[in-house]
Amino acid sequence: MFLNDLVGFLRSLGVPLGGMLIGFALGGAIFAAAEWLRRRPERSDAGTNRIQVARDPAAPAPAGATAPPPDRRPAVPVKVSTATRSLTVFLRGVGVSPNAPLPRARGFVALLAATFIGLSAVELAFFSELFLPYDHLVGDAGAVIFWPAPWPGVYAVTSASQLVPDYIFPMYLAAMAAFAVAGGLVYRRPALPARRRAWALGLLLLYVGVEVVLDAVFFTVPGQSVRNLAIVVRTLTGGVFLSGLVFCTLSLPVPQRVKARFSRDTASLLQFFGTGVLSVLLAGVTIVLVDRVLGDQAILLPFTLLLLLPLVTLEAFIGLNRPLYFRQLRRRRPPPVSQFHPSVSILMPAYNEERWVSEAIRLADVAAGKYPGPVEIIVGNDGSTDRTSELARQAIQNLRHARGMVLDLPHAGKSNGLNAALALATGEIVIRLDADTFVSERLGFAAIIPHFADPEVGGVQGAIHPRQRKGWTRKLRALEIAWGHYFQRPATMGVRSGEVIDGLFSAFRRKDLVALGGWVPWNGEDTELSIRIQRLGYRVRMEFGARAYEDVPEDYDALRRQRVRWARGILMANGQHYPSLLGETPEFGGLGVLFWFLTFARSGVRSLVYVFLVLLFLLLGVHALVDVAFLLLLALAIRAVPLAYFLGRMGRWDMLPWIPFFPIASVLKQTFRFEAFGLMGPDASHEYA
Repeated sequence: MFLNDLVGFLRSLGVPLGGMLIGFALGGAIFAAAEWLRRRPERSDAGTNRIQVARDPAAPAPAGATAPPPDRRPAVPVKVSTATRSLTVFLRGVGVSPNAPLPRARGFVALLAATFIGLSAVELAFFSELFLPYDHLVGDAGAVIFWPAPWPGVYAVTSASQLVPDYIFPMYLAAMAAFAVAGGLVYRRPALPARRRAWALGLLLLYVGVEVVLDAVFFTVPGQSVRNLAIVVRTLTGGVFLSGLVFCTLSLPVPQRVKARFSRDTASLLQFFGTGVLSVLLAGVTIVLVDRVLGDQAILLPFTLLLLLPLVTLEAFIGLNRPLYFRQLRRRRPPPVSQFHPSVSILMPAYNEERWVSEAIRLADVAAGKYPGPVEIIVGNDGSTDRTSELARQAIQNLRHARGMVLDLPHAGKSNGLNAALALATGEIVIRLDADTFVSERLGFAAIIPHFADPEVGGVQGAIHPRQRKGWTRKLRALEIAWGHYFQRPATMGVRSGEVIDGLFSAFRRKDLVALGGWVPWNGEDTELSIRIQRLGYRVRMEFGARAYEDVPEDYDALRRQRVRWARGILMANGQHYPSLLGETPEFGGLGVLFWFLTFARSGVRSLVYVFLVLLFLLLGVHALVDVAFLLLLALAIRAVPLAYFLGRMGRWDMLPWIPFFPIASVLKQTFRFEAFGLMGPDASHEYA
């Protein structure tokens, strides 16, 4: 009786009862998925290979010594060379997790591209025939959603001439199908688990259902404003579901459980989401202004939205939060280095670095001379087959300001050299410095250290500049640093959404590294450690008063190998630490994972923009390219202003003519990411064993 009265009352108000039920069902599905992710089995450690000093197995135990806890790993003899002598130290864990060179993923990329192009061509050629049943499905869904009232729909996909928004759903479907085929969800040996296939199928069906509901709702209200909102919502929805399906094809580390050491920081959550909403609103106003300049051109507007809305939102977010980061620094200003200068250990992993290692050690020693505290340099020679060990030992003998040692280890990857050096380090602060990276003779590293006087700071990155200036790869890297390091990174650090502290020139407390077990033995060890440090509750900082110069790949092939490794590492790290977003303290690491996921989904939208560019040409012909060129120039101008400013801050005025080529860096990173996807199937699971 009560239920009938309630239904009658809601009917009198015109409430769509069907829509309420569907909303509850979708909300329940999303909640169930989030709960499943949150309750997945987790491990209490990151999967690091902790390296420890061991007693000589042949030596008798000292009288009265307490027996150490059992460790079945063999004690491996390691030659340690200092400036005055050589000795043998026994270490447990060295050489345990060797890295294999990454193969090419040409087959994956070719299959992905061929499947997407083939399916897209079929969808475009038979658009009306394929999506006529979809129109009926939208109408039926509308009748259910608006029950007991009739569906007031005013538009159907195939009832009018096709516009660019009509292709958003088909293009995402083609992309999802292409990843399902190329990623092993349809066929592959070794095959992905049946549970992965079930999840992918569920995501695909849920995506179709959500799109049907969105169309049934948005096409009930006439007017361009509603269609504009529909473009944004459909694009974001497709990006999220495509990203979810891509993750179904990836083999990732077991999620890690990390307990925060600090009390909650809800202010960072409010700042992140508050500035995020404000950034979207500012971007929306910008789009409206641009649309008025272009005129009422319904076909160009979707391209404007998809191209400019994510870019303007990102730049507004950075512009709002970057000043807040420096405000935080002013309120918690580090003391002068003359008052705070704890001991420092510089860890330098090296593998076949005979070309650079001597100069890297010399310049680190020069920087040590500018630092008032004690400094040691520990080179972890990871089984080099060239003269790296010999040259490093000679450089250690020539040290003037620091003391040092060289560890000759069996080859097992960069983390092997880092963790072995960490086992012998004695400094309170550890600086990680790659063996092909040169510390600035003028600035050194000293400005990094005072940040650790703040107990809430857990990691600091120094400024990084390309060492070489000639070559297109070096020029694109300079542009990337100006945007990503100088402009974006302080903003994300200020709102606890910084993802990575670049490993080639970064600093941490040694006690934290020892407690965490050091670095993981797979790609992206710097990103993984950065997120792990932040999940403890630490803040991370950027210090432009310390500088190092990195070696940048000189050609496309070397750049591809480097960036595929980086792309894999970022995927692995965020996949391992997604529980931070669903846990009790999402502001500790979780915001960084969320920010990365949003930029990851945005990369899919950016790829869709290129597809729409082709569609615009097909629909409108050559004259449409004039307006498209205007939009592209506007997008470039939006980035050009901060790029020019921060290139000037870097002293790289010679790079200003190269700003128009900055989008090339984004396109290259996207292509390298595709190849990384192909190297993270079931075959990659052995890396985490």
